[in-house]
Amino acid sequence: MPRLTGALPVPLARFDKSRRLLKAAEFQAVFDKAHYKVGHQHFLVLATRNPLGHPRLGLVIGKKNIRRAVKRNRIKRVVRDTFRLSNPSLDSLDIIFLARKGFDTLLPSQQTTIMRDTWQRLARKVERE
Repeated sequence: MPRLTGALPVPLARFDKSRRLLKAAEFQAVFDKAHYKVGHQHFLVLATRNPLGHPRLGLVIGKKNIRRAVKRNRIKRVVRDTFRLSNPSLDSLDIIFLARKGFDTLLPSQQTTIMRDTWQRLARKVERE
């Protein structure tokens, strides 16, 4: 098997630790003073500005609302991927995604489309202000 030489191309928008909300205090700050809200029948997105210069994402997908771990992981994957791809349009925001009952009943393609629209709606709300 041939060996690869040189570096592999780095994705344009990665989802590393600097793009995540990690601490409880970071989550609490968004819950306490959410300036932007984008609601949907199956989820809620809360956001507030941050001084970092790039957006960060936190996920709250409880077992109470999405019973199966496979489905929770699938939702996380879809949300992270659409967030990663829409990073340039989102300003310096701390964002929390809260799943509600029924989001797991949608097809993955529907989930992706809805999340893309959600990130666009959030970006428009931020631009208006």
